[in-house]
Amino acid sequence: MFRLLLSFTAGLLLVPAAFAHARLLRSTPERGAELTAPPAEIALWFNELLDAGFHAIEVFPAAELARKPRRNLATEKPVVNPRDRTQLRTALGPLPPGDYVVEWRVLSRDGHSAPGRFTFRILAR
Repeated sequence: MFRLLLSFTAGLLLVPAAFAHARLLRSTPERGAELTAPPAEIALWFNELLDAGFHAIEVFPAAELARKPRRNLATEKPVVNPRDRTQLRTALGPLPPGDYVVEWRVLSRDGHSAPGRFTFRILAR
């Protein structure tokens, strides 16, 4: 009986880990940042290793949030950093002052896809 209870409890503890998704730990620029100069790239760090492909980062003016398709201001396909497989990044074109949304979808190595979004602002000089 004790073994059965121990097995059941261990199974319950392992279930959340099996269904975990990659969570954003930090970003450059940071969530809610107010910048005096536009960033050259978006960099995202996650709590899990990322798979080699099937990622997306879209950067667009906040005014386009409800619009589809949106004008993606990222200038290249997002790439997983080979030295830090928890980091995904993409280059940006020039951004004028305003509010921007960063939206992503990543595929962690466990096969789970996870989306997310945050905003940042570029201040007028």
